[in-house]
This record gives sequence, C-alpha cells and structure tokens, in this order.
Amino acid sequence: MRIMKNLMGRFRELLPTKDLRRLVVVRGLRSLVQGYILVVFAIYLAQIGFSPWLIGLTLGIGSAVSALLTLTTGIASDRYGRKPFLLAYSVLLALSGIVFSFTSVPFVLIAVSALGGLGRGGGAGGQAGPFAPAEVALLSEKTTLDNRNMVFSINSAVGTFAMALGTLLAGLPEMIRSVYASPLIISYRPLFFGVTIVGIVTFFLLWPIKETVDRHKAGVHNSEKKLMSRKESVHMIWKISVAGMVNGFGIGFVGGILPYLLYLRFSVSPVIIGPVIGASSVLASFSSLWMAHMARRFGDIKVITASRVFGVICTALIPVMPGFGLAAVFVILRMAGAMGAMPVRQAYTMGIVDADLRGTTAGISGVARRIPSAVSPAISGIWISMGELELPFFASAAFMAMNAALYFYWFHSVKPKETTRIQDYPIFLGADS
Repeated sequence: MRIMKNLMGRFRELLPTKDLRRLVVVRGLRSLVQGYILVVFAIYLAQIGFSPWLIGLTLGIGSAVSALLTLTTGIASDRYGRKPFLLAYSVLLALSGIVFSFTSVPFVLIAVSALGGLGRGGGAGGQAGPFAPAEVALLSEKTTLDNRNMVFSINSAVGTFAMALGTLLAGLPEMIRSVYASPLIISYRPLFFGVTIVGIVTFFLLWPIKETVDRHKAGVHNSEKKLMSRKESVHMIWKISVAGMVNGFGIGFVGGILPYLLYLRFSVSPVIIGPVIGASSVLASFSSLWMAHMARRFGDIKVITASRVFGVICTALIPVMPGFGLAAVFVILRMAGAMGAMPVRQAYTMGIVDADLRGTTAGISGVARRIPSAVSPAISGIWISMGELELPFFASAAFMAMNAALYFYWFHSVKPKETTRIQDYPIFLGADS
C-alpha cells in the first residue's frame, strides 16, 4: 500500500495537471484493448476466411484511410481544437467493437477497421489511431520544453505497459472455444465488446478536458520573427515528412501483420504470440523512460537514430532464427528499441515547429508515414502468398535503416526551441486545469 501511494505521488508530481493525467489514463485504457486486437486481428481475419492478400489489402486500406484522416485532423485541430477529434475517436472505437462483434462481412470489417484504426494498435503504444495528431498536439499544449520529453515518455510507458497487459488476453477466444465449444465469431465477442466499453469510458474521461492555449495568439509575437519561424517550421515539416515516408513504408511491411507472420513462420497460436508481444510492450515502457534520460544526456537525435539502427538489426534477425524462442527475443528487443524512442521523437518534433502548427505538423508527417505504409502491407501479403515469409522483414529493415540515416543527417544540429510564452501554460501558474 505504501509503495502504491508513493508511486501515485510520483505520478502526480510528473503529471502536475488533471488534464495531463486524464490524457495518460485514456492512453492506457485504449492501449489495453488495442494490445489484444493487435495480436488477434490478422489471425482472426484469416480464421473467418480472408486470404493473405486480402489481409494485406485490409491493412493497406486502413493505412490509406488513416492517412487521409490524419492529415485532415492535423490541420483542422489547429483551427478548431484538438479535443473534439479525440472524442470522435472514442465514438469510433465504441462502434467498431459493436460491428466486429456481430458481423464477418469483409467489406464492412475493412471499412470499420480503417476508420477505427483497428489492427494497427491504434498506432504505436495505443495512440489515437488516425486522430493521433490531435492527441500529440493537445499533450504538447499541456507541457513545456523542460518537461515535454518526460511527459511524452510517461504517456508512452503507460500505453505500452497497458498494451502488454492487453496482449495477455489474446488467447481468450481459444480458451472459450475449448471450454464452451463456442462458434468462432462468438468466442471473439468478449474482446470486441471490450473495445466498445473502452470507447465509452474514454469519451467521458476526455469530456472535462479544457484546451488552454489560444492557437491564434500563441507563439512569438513579433510578426517578423513569427514569419521567419513559420518558414523554418515549414522547412522542418518537409524534412520530417520525407524521413517519415521512408520509415512508414518500411514499418508497413511488418507492422500489423507481424503476429500473422509469426503464426505462419513458426506455427504458433495467439496464446503463445500474445505474451511475447506483451513482454515487448513491458520492456518498451521501461525503455521509453530510460531513453528520455538518455536524450537529456546525449541529445534527442542521437537517441532516436541509435534506437532505429538497433531496431533494424533485430528486424533482420527475426526471420532467420531457427526456432520461435530465439525469434521471440528479437521481437521483444525490436519493439523495445523502436517504441522506446517514439516519445522522444514526438517531443522533439513538437519542439522544432511553431506551437500553433503542431497539429498540422503531426498531421502532415503522419500522412507522410501512412500513405507508404498503405502500400507495403499489400506487398507483404503477395510475398506471403508466394511463401516468401522472410522478405517482409528484410524490406522493413532496409527502409528503416534509410530513415535512421536521413534523421541523423538532417536533424543532428537542430535543437528544439520553445515558441510559446511561459504564461500560456497553467502548469507554471499552479493551475490544475
């Protein structure tokens, strides 16, 4: 009890406002259900009759729709506010769970998964799917340059840890079928109902959050400096987007199809795959906190590029392992490396552009990642149909290596800067917004 009280005290200290705590709790709840959905999604589609190429197409369409929504959300959230888009995502989650519980019609499932971000983990660590730009921008709005890395890392750690817990539930349908001899779609129903419940709960948790920054007045007030800063921001957005495009194409080859690849390559069921994905999420949650400290010591870009090089090595080694045990080790290390530095990258990106362009930046860079990642799953699906299970991993590693090189080359000398006045943040006034 005393340990729990100390942990809660530390949690409040690191997240000093109610709004920050609400955002982090919402991230955790979403991640809980997205953890098991990430494991079972492609396998479930295969079990209800989807062919490998159709599974790849489903993930590809999801990426394409997500790209369009991401761009729209990013730009519109800077103009109309971020909270409405997060509320909309909670509604979509609730509806997605209901639809998946009662139908197996392919075109219906494809449409719903595309809108709700199902099957992609809602983004890494349980992000708000295609509405992630609004989440990132709102979270950034509640922080400052000094504490942004740590807040983003805590948010990611909570998400990845909750995702780890969620993956342990991935074997539930198999257990239900073995005990009650239930039909396939009914055995998955508790998991999909869980998605609906989380959608409803997160809606009511998000409702009281206030957006405190006036995006039309935030930022540098000298018009000449503001214009120069905007030009710099546009230049940075272009570079971020190109690097993200390369990375998105690479990640898409494996991404949401990883559990299915492991299922085919090593003949293991979701009962076995779930704990492995869960363990990788647990390690990623700790590594994200550790990398926040490393970024303070060595710099954001060195940490980001080093983690991606590490992820490249692990990705390339997974398919050549002789058994699932060794492959599982590199799956865990790969995810810990890739996701551990994600909050550092997000915080860094928010720090090198104007405060009132953060949603736009997240939207444009998000769409740059998602459009290529809409193509690569379909290519992986074709390779899988041909029996080439190693090619998706090798292609993913190659493009991730290119991304690491671009990131270091373009950003190693660019430092984050705070463009919003300190008094615009209630955190410094002692407000508990």
